[in-house]
Amino acid sequence: MRQVSKQSGFTLIEMVTVIVILGIMAVAILPRFLGPSNFDSRTASDILISSLRQAQQLAMSKAPSANVSVTTDNASKRIRISYTESGVQNIDINISSNITITSTSITFLKSGAANIGGQQTITITPNPRSVCIETTGYAHAC
Repeated sequence: MRQVSKQSGFTLIEMVTVIVILGIMAVAILPRFLGPSNFDSRTASDILISSLRQAQQLAMSKAPSANVSVTTDNASKRIRISYTESGVQNIDINISSNITITSTSITFLKSGAANIGGQQTITITPNPRSVCIETTGYAHAC
């Protein structure tokens, strides 16, 4: 009598099914790892909002002639807070080199209000984020 040996392993259909599923997952997930980080844009947005609020606080705490301003400079990849107190004082905050930020300048008044005509928007890319500054001086993600 012949003995039938039972072989164990995967069938061709099972192998093809697994490869197809892995291919679909790779197409959906891989671009998230290869593209620019959303984390960098979020960090730059948070740093900008924090810097704007710091400048607003400086304007309210210093003498009326303090002249506090915030400048975003894409070429230098920095946010600069400038104020006058025994000469011009600068606080520089560097941002990531792969971030692009709208260059602008905003001056805060002693009341904490921003000296702008209307709401101003600063855009941060890649993975676009916007930071809005209201005439009242309130800075927020928008």
